[in-house]
Amino acid sequence: MKYFKNNIIIFLIFLLFVNCTDRKFLTPETEGEKLQILYSNAMELVKDRDFVDAAILFEDIERQYPYSKWSNQAQLMTSFCYYKSQMYDESLDAIERFIALYPGSEKVSYAYYLRALNYFEQINDVERDQTMTLRSRKAFNEVINKFPNSEFVEDAKNKIDIIEDRLAAKEIEIARYYQFSHQWISAINRYNYILENHDTSVYTEESLFRLVEIYYSLGLYEEAIRYTSTLGYNFPESDWYKKSYELVKDIS
Repeated sequence: MKYFKNNIIIFLIFLLFVNCTDRKFLTPETEGEKLQILYSNAMELVKDRDFVDAAILFEDIERQYPYSKWSNQAQLMTSFCYYKSQMYDESLDAIERFIALYPGSEKVSYAYYLRALNYFEQINDVERDQTMTLRSRKAFNEVINKFPNSEFVEDAKNKIDIIEDRLAAKEIEIARYYQFSHQWISAINRYNYILENHDTSVYTEESLFRLVEIYYSLGLYEEAIRYTSTLGYNFPESDWYKKSYELVKDIS
């Protein structure tokens, strides 16, 4: 019986030892372990889409361990989490810090791309100020020019096409106003501006047609025919070309 009791005591001591050992293993003893646990916790918040709390935790990592190998990644994750939370000013602040501190990082191309996305998401409708639209275009062009081989170039080009359409939409809105108000010179200048500066936009065809309309209305038939020819050469299947042709086909 005594032997049995001793065995029980030894077994309980062994369990206690194992439990203590487990607790000691899970408790971070070094700065590196603490940092790794913090980073893992932050990433768990990201997976749960709790982006604001994740950003705060990533900022804590950056602040507490500024010289660690995790610091620059934490800074980039901070900007990403604020971006996902639509806290664009905070995201841009983190991005600018990253670019200033780690210009040679292999992830700096993503920082530039994320900066452009921050501006892009703040683009207003065409009737409002286009400052963010212009900033976004400039930022995406930086991605293309600075990192021509990066994985972000294709999307940057696609975003620029969207931006060009937005900018052209504003211009054509003004041009139409001038045209229908019979302010011919101002309308012509606006339509030509679209052709020169937003030639890849969806409004190129309409701009050419509107110029045909204006010159036809003014009796400047050679100009009307010239723009019709340009429209037909570049967009032969376009409905705008068909409308232009109907206008000028009887001019002798």
